[in-house]
Amino acid sequence: MSSFGLFFNPSFLFNDNVHNSQTLLKHRLNNVKHTEASSMQSEQKHLLWVWQFSEDGTKYEIRDKLAKYNLGVVLKTHDGTDWMSEFDPSSDAVTGPEKIHQLAQFFESGGVPFHTWSVPHGVNPIEEANMTSAAYEAGSRSIYLDVEHARGFWRGTEQAAYQYGERLRSLHPDLRITTSIDGRPWNIDAIPIDAFASLSDALAPQLYWETFSTWDNIYRYNDHGYYVPSSGISPSFIIQSAYKKLQQYSTAIEPVGEGGARNIVEWSEFIQSSLSRNSETVSAWRYGTTSQNIMKVMSNNDPLPKFYKIQAGDSLYGLSNQWGISLKTILDWNPDITNQNMLSIGQILRIPDGDHPMKRDVAHTIQRGENLYLIANNWGVDVKEIIAYNQIRNPNQIYVGDVINIPLNQTTNINTIQQNNVNYTYKIAPGDNLWNLSKMWNVSINRIMEYNNISNANLIRIGTIIKKPNY
Repeated sequence: MSSFGLFFNPSFLFNDNVHNSQTLLKHRLNNVKHTEASSMQSEQKHLLWVWQFSEDGTKYEIRDKLAKYNLGVVLKTHDGTDWMSEFDPSSDAVTGPEKIHQLAQFFESGGVPFHTWSVPHGVNPIEEANMTSAAYEAGSRSIYLDVEHARGFWRGTEQAAYQYGERLRSLHPDLRITTSIDGRPWNIDAIPIDAFASLSDALAPQLYWETFSTWDNIYRYNDHGYYVPSSGISPSFIIQSAYKKLQQYSTAIEPVGEGGARNIVEWSEFIQSSLSRNSETVSAWRYGTTSQNIMKVMSNNDPLPKFYKIQAGDSLYGLSNQWGISLKTILDWNPDITNQNMLSIGQILRIPDGDHPMKRDVAHTIQRGENLYLIANNWGVDVKEIIAYNQIRNPNQIYVGDVINIPLNQTTNINTIQQNNVNYTYKIAPGDNLWNLSKMWNVSINRIMEYNNISNANLIRIGTIIKKPNY
């Protein structure tokens, strides 16, 4: 797919420039390969992980099914320093960068965003980082790292983790990296989480509510201060626990759900509980164990929208034309706007993901052992909000099987983004050029080009999504 520019360059394997750990912390840059790719990069889709083609299915089956349900793929490329062909007998198994390049073109041509993942061991961190970089160069939109405290996973030191990260960031400072971890708090402590959190743009805790529902895990959760309700380990409980554990890191969280779970209500709870805590997307492990019903649930729960910071000269009317949505929809998704004719420079707006109303709540069925305080804690909202929203007269009189609506917090994202001065996106409109954008943003044209990997300032297309440099 030539327009996407999926190229790989083996020459980077000989780049010996390694940043120190202080520099590593500064490399949370945007993941845009070049102008045309940036438009594709902006597509938010939930994802399904693929382990081995011999276990999960043929590439044709996987691509067509994911395209049907508007999902992306996260494909495993290597384990330690071994490409997946060492373990996967399928002819489609990854043998190196050329095969990744072919698979990237194959999935992207079918409308399926292509991401890759690997398991770093930390035994040879430089070579492992080189292979991860090779996967990115070959056409992966972003990289996922599966780092766990278990046999066959990470066994290096904290220093090796920093070496791995420094090498990877020195080769590709613009690479978007997500580190996936076992979401149980005691297992998070067992890996060099500080090093990987500093390396990563996002953390993806693996939250498998059915697998984790054992007496040993319940005891461990309670022992670590995460008290399991009498109803047991639920999707919202383990999400709340993971967020509480990881909140010290100023990093996005994108939970991984249990694809093998068959309860549609619980899967809906998992997605809604994640989105209500401002996760932009979720994913499922793995394609071969995830039913079409679960894929449909994922497809029916849209990822969170992107955000936009108001610039001089902006108006809601102009933005509605740029985004292709009605003014009413913008106002619905941004209830904090009190006067549509009075916008403030720097004000953060949600970009709606379509011309439809924003979801305000999610239904929750009362389970045995639950009360409003436990429910509020698990959903991350104030119990008073639930009481007021549902007009509950007596909080002590709720019964198993009752359905209440959990109000979704629609402002936390915006407040957090305002505080963190996060990057925001801009959609190229008719008449735009980099010279005008550089004046509007008060940054140089060269800086915009560098930040978005734009090679030709005269070749930006209407509808292309670019990001404003934050320094």
